[in-house]
Amino acid sequence: MLTVRRVEPDDADAHALWKAQERDLAERYDEPDLELETVFPTLVGSWVGYAEDGSPVASIVARWSPYEETRPGDVEIKRLWVEPAHRGHGHARVMLGTAEQAARRAGATRLILETGTGQPEAMALYESSGWLPLAPYGEYHQEPDSRCYQRHLPTRVLVVNGTMGAGKTTIAAAVHDLLAERGAHSGYVDADFLCQAEPHADSDPFNQRLLFANLAAIAPNYRAAGFGFMVVPRVVEDARDRDRYAHAFADPDAGAAEVAIVRVDAPEAVRLDRLTAREPEGYWRDHSHARTVELDAILRELDGDDAVVDNAGDRDRLTVAAEVLEAAGW
Repeated sequence: MLTVRRVEPDDADAHALWKAQERDLAERYDEPDLELETVFPTLVGSWVGYAEDGSPVASIVARWSPYEETRPGDVEIKRLWVEPAHRGHGHARVMLGTAEQAARRAGATRLILETGTGQPEAMALYESSGWLPLAPYGEYHQEPDSRCYQRHLPTRVLVVNGTMGAGKTTIAAAVHDLLAERGAHSGYVDADFLCQAEPHADSDPFNQRLLFANLAAIAPNYRAAGFGFMVVPRVVEDARDRDRYAHAFADPDAGAAEVAIVRVDAPEAVRLDRLTAREPEGYWRDHSHARTVELDAILRELDGDDAVVDNAGDRDRLTVAAEVLEAAGW
C-alpha cells in the first residue's frame, strides 16, 4: 500500500528521490553530468509516496507548462519516479492519478510530459494508461531520444441551480472568486444574459435553444484560453439540460464535459424579501413572487441536482460558495 502526501517544493524526501532519478537517467542516457531542474515557479503540486514502513519510495510533480508552444491550460508532469525495489505494484499509476486529480482541480485542460526511448517501461506505462503521442516541445525539440505524450482532460462545468431569489447568481460569482483565489483556471458565464431575447417561441419560452447554441459557440474560446472550469448560474428545470451542458462544452479531443448541478436553496420568506428588494413594485415584482413558488416546486419534484446547499438570508456568500464547491467535488 502506498500513502501519498503533498509536500513543499524543498521537501528533503522529494529531493532525495529526485537525486536517485537523476543517477538512473544519467546511466540510461550515458550523461554522467546530468542535472535536472529542482525549482518549479509554476508549480501545481509536488507529492511523495510512502511505503508501509514509512520510507519514501515515489515522487511526482505537476506544474503549469512554461513553454510558449504549448497551450494555456496545459499542466506538465515532471519527476515521476518509483524506487526500483518498489516497482511492479502500481505505484506509478497511483502517482499519475494523484497529479491528474490535482491538475483537474486546478482547471487544466490537458496533461503533457516528456520521457525517452531509454525508458521503455515509462513509455509502456503512459501508452497503456491512455496517453497519446505529442510532438516534442520546449528543449525536447533537439532531443532525438525524447518522446512526448499528452492526455486531454474534459471541461468541468458547475451549474448553480435555484429558484428565483435563491441566490444562484450571487453564489456562482462567489464560487468563481474562490476558484480564482486558489489559482484555478476558471471561466464564469451568466447564462441568463445569453438568452435574453424577445419575442420568444411559444415552444421555448425561456430561449433554451438560443442559450445552448450560444454556449456551444463560446465554449471553444474558453477552452483555447486554458479554462478547464466553467461556472454557470442558471435554472435547471429540464432533466435533459445536464446532457445539453455536457455537449455544449464538449471538446473534440476530450469528449463531453463533466457536469455538476448544485442547487442553492432558501426559505420562501427570504426569497420574497430578496425579490422585493430587486423589484419593489409592478409587474416584475408580482411575476417573480409567483414564479419563485412555482419554480421551487418544479425543482424539488424534478430532483435533478447532485446536491442542495442552504443559502438562507444570514449565511455568508463565500461560506455557501465553499460548500457548493465541496458538494460538486471541485
